[in-house]
Amino acid sequence: MKKLNRTFLIICLIAIGSMNVKAQGIKQSDLVSAWQNMTNMFLTTTKAMPAEHFTYQPTKEVAPFGGLVGHTIGANYLFGPTVNAPKIDRPSFDDSNKKEVISAMEASFKYINDAISNLSDSDLSQEVDWFGSKMPRLKAILSLTDHIEREYGKVITYARLKGVTPAGGRGW
Repeated sequence: MKKLNRTFLIICLIAIGSMNVKAQGIKQSDLVSAWQNMTNMFLTTTKAMPAEHFTYQPTKEVAPFGGLVGHTIGANYLFGPTVNAPKIDRPSFDDSNKKEVISAMEASFKYINDAISNLSDSDLSQEVDWFGSKMPRLKAILSLTDHIEREYGKVITYARLKGVTPAGGRGW
């Protein structure tokens, strides 16, 4: 039995050693693609929400739909400099007005997309200030995308409560 276990272990080690598996790092092009996928899902679902529901609030403790999307727009401008975007203040818009929200949202997602598109792979390892902490730019960008994904989850919930089918999800 010991000989069988030892033989099995040796075969496993040889098999593992012969695998030519290399961990692939996240590249700038991966981030651009992921950002564009998230942008498409978020915009498609937001555009599908009827204008009269931009003031919809499931409970009085949570933001109305337009305010929720407005929060995401503001966050894009807040986080933008960590992606290497120029500092731009959140534009003014009426978050109960679908047309204004969509226009501001498209601009905020383009702002981030343009900044990511102008990065190089080596820029991703650069240390940046993230609200008082230092971290690699890649980690800051992943924190930004994590925020967008959480906010999109809320958008999906509001949309479903109003009978709107959200855009299909696509990951990396």
